[in-house]
Amino acid sequence: MNKFFSLTKRAAAAFAAAILLVTVPLAGCDKSKDDKKAESKNETVSEVETRFGDGIVVKSQNYKISYPVVQYLMNYMIQSFCDNYGTSYFDTTKDLKTQYYDQENNITWYDYFYDTTKNYVTQIVVYAEGGKAKGLKLSDEEIKQLDDSFKQMESVAAESSMSLDEFISKQYGNSVTKKEIEEIQKMTVLARDYSNYLLDSFKYTDEDYEKQYKDNKNDYVVADYLVYSFGYSNEETSGAVKKEVAKENADALANAKNEKEFKEYLEKYLRDNPLNVSVPTSSESSVTEEDFNAGVKAALEAVENKGVAYNDSNNCYKWTFSDERKENDITVIDENNSYNVILIKKPVYRDESETRNIRHILVQFGDGDNADADAKKKAEEIYTEWKSGNKTEETFAELANKYSEDPGSNTNGGLYENVPEDYMVETFNDWMFDPNRKVGDNAIVKSEMGYHIMYYPGPGLTSWKVNVDADLRNNDLSAEYENLKKKYEVQFDDESLKKIEIKLSESLTSTAASQ
Repeated sequence: MNKFFSLTKRAAAAFAAAILLVTVPLAGCDKSKDDKKAESKNETVSEVETRFGDGIVVKSQNYKISYPVVQYLMNYMIQSFCDNYGTSYFDTTKDLKTQYYDQENNITWYDYFYDTTKNYVTQIVVYAEGGKAKGLKLSDEEIKQLDDSFKQMESVAAESSMSLDEFISKQYGNSVTKKEIEEIQKMTVLARDYSNYLLDSFKYTDEDYEKQYKDNKNDYVVADYLVYSFGYSNEETSGAVKKEVAKENADALANAKNEKEFKEYLEKYLRDNPLNVSVPTSSESSVTEEDFNAGVKAALEAVENKGVAYNDSNNCYKWTFSDERKENDITVIDENNSYNVILIKKPVYRDESETRNIRHILVQFGDGDNADADAKKKAEEIYTEWKSGNKTEETFAELANKYSEDPGSNTNGGLYENVPEDYMVETFNDWMFDPNRKVGDNAIVKSEMGYHIMYYPGPGLTSWKVNVDADLRNNDLSAEYENLKKKYEVQFDDESLKKIEIKLSESLTSTAASQ
């Protein structure tokens, strides 16, 4: 589902309270049962006296969190970091308290993860307090999701010949059990629901949007341009492109007066310099003319940059987004060992293009020879079920939560908001952006994902307003969060928490050892 992810205002929220699912398999976990039993006898901090008593290390007005819960979260943070960024930032086989994240300020990697965990716990508790005060409760679908996460965890544990609690303690420390993980997951979902409730509660007028745009114009304008980079090396190595050669090529391209001339010259350059064309081939075959032509075509398409937002990270952006730019302006900028040739197609503008909202129920293709027919049949059955009722958007949303196999929308009624054109897969996009589309239209659409039962609830915000709206909501959510922090003070037993056992999974330590 790589093209389906939430484009709603929630996606831009400052608080990302995702359900914490544990699906990381253990590598090399083949110790004997006796060894595992011996490990489980180790004393844990939760068994000794803590500042708040009964192993409690975090407390607020209505919540008390035990040491094992924080231990679980901190170890989860570390393992997620390694999953996302690799294990090269620190040595997973050594104590994180001895390795510096920021040596100048005497901050170790342990300090970094500890502070990150504390901030996360504070967010969970504060928003959960708000949700509890509002009377929010977890839905049946959310409870089912949590139950399914533990079934998935049990399956992974079984593959390593472990019980669920053995698996959990192996991953997160001896004091952590299913009870602690379930406790914090429920709080996390409640916190997420309340933060989403707050985001939905904020209302803005056209005047609000215009003021935010006017006050922060560079954050919302975009530009269309072509760019091609001629890289060079300052080192005298074999095969390296010299700086003067790259400059000569860039200057030649910069003689183009418009997009047509830019692409014509670039195509000739690429065909005369085939080593600059990326052509995917297997080791068993040579490059065919068809392969090469496809590579040239891809390179020419890659120079197109449409609706790009401003970024002050380099001089290329600063030149492109200058108020002085006009259509077909062209320049050469020497930056990052490259001569970058930039041609303006459409100077700085506010994107007034339309976005649309959509609800869908996805039935994915299964396995086997009848995968297509089976998915189509199931989709038609769900569609018939909806049409046999009162055919409202509300009942469609209920069926999406019940049946849809799209993880990006099957807990919010199949809804995607403010979707730009050409963002979704082709057939999905074409149906949604049909110029004759009317509110309430519905149909079944097939894509490479499966069969989509579609419902069109209406247009979204104008494109520039989407980002403005997200920033306004983020700003208001941040302000509300600061108020909630004052209202629901969160206290920590730092002395006990500083004893947290770091439990890097063997999959991480074995990976680090092999690097």
